[in-house]
Amino acid sequence: MVPEANLRFALSAALIASVYLGDALSFAVYAMASQPALYDRIRSEADALFDNGDPDGEDFTLSSIDVTHRFLTECLRMYPIVPMSMRDVINSCVVEGYEIPVGARIFIAQTASHYMDDVFPDPFSFDIDRYLPPRNEHRSSGYAPYGLGTHRCLGSRWMELQLAVNVLMIAHYFTLEVSPENYKLRFSPLPSMKPSKKLKFHIAEQKRELPE
Repeated sequence: MVPEANLRFALSAALIASVYLGDALSFAVYAMASQPALYDRIRSEADALFDNGDPDGEDFTLSSIDVTHRFLTECLRMYPIVPMSMRDVINSCVVEGYEIPVGARIFIAQTASHYMDDVFPDPFSFDIDRYLPPRNEHRSSGYAPYGLGTHRCLGSRWMELQLAVNVLMIAHYFTLEVSPENYKLRFSPLPSMKPSKKLKFHIAEQKRELPE
């Protein structure tokens, strides 16, 4: 089941995926902790799912986690953990009048459009209603936190599920606050985008006992 031609990649894929998930989760927890009104709405969905015990996979429908799903979609737009890709050209081509030769190494900033007014109006505003009809701003090639086309990340669905479950469980059990209170978001770009190490979280309240 492991490709002999690229054992290093195959064996490191799970590690890479866990790093990406952790970085994305850190942004999501920051966004939730710094916006109490959204925190409460996410908690309402979490309580409905977890109050009667562990939910089944079938319980995680888009309607049951509507706010959480749109919240995470906006987190991935505003805080993409892989904002660009690096590729080597194997077929020469012309793009916007520029000839790109075989062997050239190019950098594709696929998430630059996340901050363009003509794609996402008021792009620096955190707005989960972007993804409601009739706006549906994510349904275009301008939304690309996982890349595009044949190079789209194979783990995107796994990532979205794990992010949702973790955020919902945090909201169900804890009230977190950003520490220090005056923290201003700064980025650490390597090996993937994440908040700076100065960001901490304080448990202001434990809503429920953790299951044993």
